[in-house]
Amino acid sequence: MCLVSGDPRVYFESFEEDELKKNGFSKDHKHNQPQVLLALMVATDGLPVDYEIFPGDTFEGHTLIPVLTKIRKKYDIDKIVFVADSAMLSKDNIKCLEDLDEHNLSYIVGARLKNMAAHLKDKILDGRNYLKVKKGYSIACIQDRDRKIIVGYSESRARKDASDRKKAIAKLIKKLDRSKSPKSHLSNHGYRKYLKVEGKSKLSLDEAKIVSDAKWDGLHGVVTNSDLSLVDVLSKYSDLWNVEAAFRVTKHDLKVRPVYHWKPRRIKAHIGICFAAYALVKHLEYRVRLQYKKLSIEKIRYALMKVQTSILFDRDKRIRYGLPSRMKKDARKIYNILDIKRSITPYIIEKFKM
Repeated sequence: MCLVSGDPRVYFESFEEDELKKNGFSKDHKHNQPQVLLALMVATDGLPVDYEIFPGDTFEGHTLIPVLTKIRKKYDIDKIVFVADSAMLSKDNIKCLEDLDEHNLSYIVGARLKNMAAHLKDKILDGRNYLKVKKGYSIACIQDRDRKIIVGYSESRARKDASDRKKAIAKLIKKLDRSKSPKSHLSNHGYRKYLKVEGKSKLSLDEAKIVSDAKWDGLHGVVTNSDLSLVDVLSKYSDLWNVEAAFRVTKHDLKVRPVYHWKPRRIKAHIGICFAAYALVKHLEYRVRLQYKKLSIEKIRYALMKVQTSILFDRDKRIRYGLPSRMKKDARKIYNILDIKRSITPYIIEKFKM
C-alpha cells in the first residue's frame, strides 16, 4: 500500500517559464514564480517509495491515475489504495476519484461531514448506526451510491472538541465586551460561526449554532470505495500524517525549495538528490526506532552533530593529534545500530619530519 500526495509545489527563484517550470496554484502565494509539482510516494511507515515531477501548472487531480498506474506497473503491485485529505473531495477532484474505479484502484479520502447532503447527515448523527469497537470508540458505515462513508466516534476526541469550543466562546464573549462593532467580529471566521446579527448592528451569541455544532463532537469520517474492514480504513487514513511529515522534512530540513537551477535536467537532479537524502535519513530514523527508541530526524541530527574530534598540534614534537569527544547515549546507540566503531582514545593523525 502506498500513500500518495501532490504537494509541495516546488518553486524557483526565477520568473521565467519553460516546459517544466510553470506558474500555477501556490499555497505560499508565489503565483508569479514558476514551480514544479512533486508527487511523493511513501509506505505506511513513512519509508519513501518513489516520486514523480510534473509541470507546475498541472492540476493535482490529473497526476493521480498516471502516478498510481506507473507505481503498479513498476513495482508489480496487485492492489493500491490511494489515501488523501478532504481537499480531494472538491467538485473538481470527485471525477478523478470516480475514474479510479475504472482502473481498479481504491481510495480513502477525508470527508467533510458537515457539508454532506441532509439525509446523509441525519444518518451520521444517528447513534443507532454506530457499532462499538472498543471502550470509548465506535464506527458507523453509511452507503452513498457506489461509495461508503465511514465515520468514527471517539469519546476522547469529543471531550477535546467540546473543550476547544468552550475556550473559543469564552474568548468571543470577552471580545464582545470590548467591542460591539460587527465589522471587528464578522471578519474572523473562528468567531463568526457562533455569532448572529440582530437588527443592523447588534451582535449576540448564536446559541442554536453552538448546540448544532456540539452534535459533531468526536466525529471524524472518510469516503471510500475500498473493501478493507471499517477499522482498517480509518487506520489507513490516520497513516496519512506520514506523507505530511515527509513533506515537512523535504521542505524545511532538506531545503528542497526554493530551487536556483533553471535547466530541466539540473532541476530533476536537484530533486533527485533531495529524495535520496530523505530516503537515507528516513531509513536511519526507522532503524533507530526499531532497535533503540523513537527519535525524530532533527534529534538524530542534533545527537550526531555533537560527535566531534578536536585537532591538537604539538609544535615541539611536530605531531598532530585527534582528540575525540565523548559520546552521549543517543549518539552511541546510533553508531552501534549502524555498526560504526568509534573510540574516544586520542590518536595520532600525522607526524611531521623535524
